[in-house]
This record gives sequence, C-alpha cells and structure tokens, in this order.
Amino acid sequence: MTDWEHRLALDPSAAVPLYYQLRERLRAAIRDCEPDTMIPAEKDLMAYAGVSRATARRAIGDLVQEGLLVARQGSGTYTAPLAVAPELGSRPVGFTETMARLGRKPTTQLLRAGLQHAGPDVAVALGVRERQEVVFVERLRLLEGVPCMLESAHLPVELVPGILDEDLTGSLYDLLRTKYGLTPASGRETIGAVNADYRLAELLRVPMAAALLATARSTCTESGIALEYTIRHARGDLTVFSVELNDAKNALMGQ
Repeated sequence: MTDWEHRLALDPSAAVPLYYQLRERLRAAIRDCEPDTMIPAEKDLMAYAGVSRATARRAIGDLVQEGLLVARQGSGTYTAPLAVAPELGSRPVGFTETMARLGRKPTTQLLRAGLQHAGPDVAVALGVRERQEVVFVERLRLLEGVPCMLESAHLPVELVPGILDEDLTGSLYDLLRTKYGLTPASGRETIGAVNADYRLAELLRVPMAAALLATARSTCTESGIALEYTIRHARGDLTVFSVELNDAKNALMGQ
C-alpha cells in the first residue's frame, strides 16, 4: 500500500516550483500502483504536500494530460487502466491475438453482420466496384467487461462464402485462416483522432465529443489478394499503439 503522506512530502526550500515537485513525486508514486488505483483526494494531496488547491490541480492536470492519471467525474482520480497495445509496423495481428499475447481475456459483442454496399473507401481498399455488396461485421470489444474498441470490418463476398453463419465473436483472422485458407500477410494502417458522436459515446461509455483513436486498416494475402478493410474506434484512455522502429519501412514521417 502506498504511503502517500510520506511520498508526497515536499521541500519548500528547493529551487524547483512546488507544483513540479508534487507532479514528479506523484509520477514516481503511481508507477508503483496497480492500474486503476484511486489516488488521494485533492484535499488530501493539499494536506500531504502542503500546497494550495491550484498547485495540486496543476500537478494532477499535467499527469492527466500525459495519460498517467484518469479523472472520473463524481468518483475521483485514478491511475490509468492497463491499456491495449496493438503493434504497428509488424505483420497484421488481430485484437484477440494481441490480447492473448498480453495474457488478457477479451470478450466480444456482435452488433451487426450482413451484406452492405461498398462506399468509396471500402471499394478502393477491397478492389471492388462502388456499391458492390461486401460482408460487413461490426463488433464491440471489451476487456474485463469494459468497452474499449468498436470494430467495423468489410470483406469481399466471394472470398468468404457462408461466413455470416459462423461464430463471429472470436478471432476473425483465425476464422479466415482455418475455414477459408486466407491469411493476412501485409497491409496498411492509418491512425487519426476523432471525437465521439452520440452512438460511439454510448457504445464505448465515454462522454460526447470524447477523444478517440480512429484507425483504418486494409490487409491482403501473401499473393496480394485484398482481404479486409477494418475501421476501429478506440478509447484513448484504454489504448496505445506500439511501433517497431528497427526497419527502414517504419520511419516516422510528419508534415
């Protein structure tokens, strides 16, 4: 158990500002906490550190901005939950496989599955005509019962006959491999930031306009056959992305 009073005692005679001291002592203390641990209330931080409310709020605010703390209205401030960490820059890996590698057991809710007319982005990604029918599968991914990601997958109809009769709550990549002999071997994933609309906020249990990570992934088989186009919306407080930088193809680029 963290001895907050001892660990947050500051040195008023030090040359660095009190908010900086408090922030760094908090940073060190929360490294030793389990994910989703409640930290002391603001008034307790003020007493332990001997600082004003404004100083305590500034230190906490910095750590919230860094993603180390999460403020929950009406509840308190907590250390960040253990985040999903998909790897970018490697072979295409599905959510289920990623979680298995991390030793975690996800669950999936199938929201919608059926045929849908391809829009412009889907048509380009799958190499089909616009408005041609494709398989559409929408699933909500959860960790320990908490929604963390909404996935919307699009697949060419001719490659996956009968897939809508299969169990779609498990690994889609495993199903493609075992039933259809299709393995995603390469692809492209783009990442951006969006704000949650009403439906995303309701499904992911976040406030309206909350910041989300949005990714669009297109994959193909080793022989170059377009296999999937998947859009994911992930909670920013539960998801980070890991990028391997040991390959020239994985250079960081910016504009």
